[in-house]
Amino acid sequence: MRLGIIGGGRAAWAYGSGWVRLGWPIAGVWLRDESLSQLPDLIGAPRRPVAELAAECELLLVAVSDRAIEEVAAIIPESDAIIFHASGALRSLRDGFSLHPLKALPPVGEPSDLSDTLLVFEGAHRRTARLVTTALGARFAEVSAEMKPLYHAGAVFGSNYVAAMLDIAEATLHRAGVKGARQDLTALAYSAMNNWKREEGRARFTGPASRGDLTTLKAHLAALADDAQVAEIYKLLADWIARSTVATPE
Repeated sequence: MRLGIIGGGRAAWAYGSGWVRLGWPIAGVWLRDESLSQLPDLIGAPRRPVAELAAECELLLVAVSDRAIEEVAAIIPESDAIIFHASGALRSLRDGFSLHPLKALPPVGEPSDLSDTLLVFEGAHRRTARLVTTALGARFAEVSAEMKPLYHAGAVFGSNYVAAMLDIAEATLHRAGVKGARQDLTALAYSAMNNWKREEGRARFTGPASRGDLTTLKAHLAALADDAQVAEIYKLLADWIARSTVATPE
């Protein structure tokens, strides 16, 4: 299927580089005049007007920020092209579909591969979306338009909020006098995620909250007391783990 790409960010790069690997044709890329994206050069596709892409392509990917998707889609003329976007939060537009990668996508130009990624579909043209998913070596799931905000909230917990927790961890170690531990915290996070991936019972958690170690929890909260927001985050997560381990059998 011939693809036209509107936008030059991470989603455009993920799908565009995937198309290149498949050997499928890319008609071109539309970018705002002020855009400095290197996407056209990276995927070997020319910058072209939206109207030309709409007239020539079977699929048009609207790969811009969520707040700009409707605005940009409105400038696409009527055509036979199927419009899809990669937002996890917004509904599909103009009888098209959305196909959201459940993955933190790398910046444009860095290695990007959607193989074995869960692509979450919503909208029309389900068969076309499945064909794209299969061709890219990805996995397919489906969510209703009504459930997209809930789905996307879950995805944010699993990506951006994990990164935010690592920021807090790094800052807390730094305050304790342990500096330069970024790689060590990354390894710690990977070990925790691998443990969570392997285990579904109580063993998916470690640490004082999962053991019911109230003495240690109180000591941690006292140490964090000078940053009320971080202390509250800690307490909420400890409560979540405690409730989850009580509710989950071994």
